[in-house]
Amino acid sequence: MPRLPRPVRGFTLVELVVTLAVVLILGALAWSNLGRLRPRARLADASSELVALVHGARQHALATGRDVVVMVFPAYAGPESTGRVIVYEDGDQSLLSSTATPNFGNYDPNVLARGAQSDIVATYDLPRSIVLGPATGVGASAALPAPLASIRVNVDCSFCKTGGDRRGAIRFDPRGRAFFYSDNTGNGQPAVGVQGGSLSLSAPEVGGQRTLVVTSGTGSVSLRQQGG
Repeated sequence: MPRLPRPVRGFTLVELVVTLAVVLILGALAWSNLGRLRPRARLADASSELVALVHGARQHALATGRDVVVMVFPAYAGPESTGRVIVYEDGDQSLLSSTATPNFGNYDPNVLARGAQSDIVATYDLPRSIVLGPATGVGASAALPAPLASIRVNVDCSFCKTGGDRRGAIRFDPRGRAFFYSDNTGNGQPAVGVQGGSLSLSAPEVGGQRTLVVTSGTGSVSLRQQGG
């Protein structure tokens, strides 16, 4: 007699329920891990973007033979961001003069005004959930290795003003040197006796931060990571 084919066995209801439960658990774990990775990725991307922006400002100054000013506005509020950075080619040599229009002390980051021979090279808004900070920067006891030990990294922005909207600026001259300004003592008064400046970014969802360090004499730009 010919052998009859074996009946095809399907999945039982219990097996289907167990399989579905396993898939849902694995999906939840993957989503949870992805949720933790996203803030770190955004912080890394924002830090890299800021480094490229500041380094590009220095290169622009070297290429054009004009001062280029990187203005930092921590209190700027956009649709989905807090904090704006503006790269300004100062062809009029007037941005840091308190008698000029526009000038750094009264510059409105929403308007993006410029002088007759000046230009806006670039703007960058910090992405959502990325902020200037923390207030203590890398940490109260932190210091860079010699010969950069005098650069302050225990604040969120070493060259920003201490009140109001806390704006600050880095000016690169045609030789690529960096000078640091707030408007606490007047637009045209750079900080003296410092080897450089620092600016920290953080994401509230994760620990640690990324700190941008710019040296005065050479204008070199580097990034330091702390935690996260």
